[in-house]
Amino acid sequence: SLLYSNPISYGSYPVVYPYVYQTLPGISEGSSSGPKFYPYSTKPKVEDGEEEEEVVEPVLYASRLAARNLDLCYFLGSDIFSSHVACNENWADGTSEGVKRYINELTFETNKLLGENNLRLSWKGPYARHDADQRYPTNPSLDTTSVFSKGCDAVIFLVFNKFAADCQTPVDGHQYAGQNKGGMCETQAGTGYAIVVDQGYLEDVWTGPQILAHHILRMLIADLPEKEKTCPAKTSLLHPHLYPGQQKVDQCTVDKLNKSKVSLRPCMQN
Repeated sequence: SLLYSNPISYGSYPVVYPYVYQTLPGISEGSSSGPKFYPYSTKPKVEDGEEEEEVVEPVLYASRLAARNLDLCYFLGSDIFSSHVACNENWADGTSEGVKRYINELTFETNKLLGENNLRLSWKGPYARHDADQRYPTNPSLDTTSVFSKGCDAVIFLVFNKFAADCQTPVDGHQYAGQNKGGMCETQAGTGYAIVVDQGYLEDVWTGPQILAHHILRMLIADLPEKEKTCPAKTSLLHPHLYPGQQKVDQCTVDKLNKSKVSLRPCMQN
């Protein structure tokens, strides 16, 4: 049978199952001593003639999901208006098209992390959460079931850090990078969703794609025992902690993807 494969390139930037959290190292509840997140990259721009830093390259392997699509449906809350999205000139043009450009870029960078030879991510939406004014989704199952008829393989709720209007001041960010519940093809049951906190930038790394990639992988191995859903290496996208710019699809991740039967579910056969 076909096997999962490592992505060719790695971006420089990141049934009912129990909730699974991905935590940020160095942060405790109420702490202000953890890493600081910015609404922009703090890395100096590369001048003409200078070489860019080498990005993390994954190992290559044969593909199980070649030419298959994964349809993501995005939900947003009102926190996007004070997020790093509102500080990016490519996205913050005051129109819905600007927001769609952000989601498109987020999805594209995530696809590069997961491997374009494994999955082809496409997206629908964005849709407004029924509790858009709340900091976090209060009943994600309600919104998840509402888009079942739209052909969503998984639902993604995007949550953001709140930045000052000056688009300069860093913030402590959220304690957790996100959580997920269920696996692919479960939207009718109100599961198969992830709450993803796009923290903005940690120094020079856009954290959103890496966090989203982590939770998509978690949903792709949702049928495995809980103790088998993480990888020990800090450089793995299935490590329980976020290390921006350092994590990739490694051999441990590959083995778990190939052991799982989630990719054999009906909604993933296209």
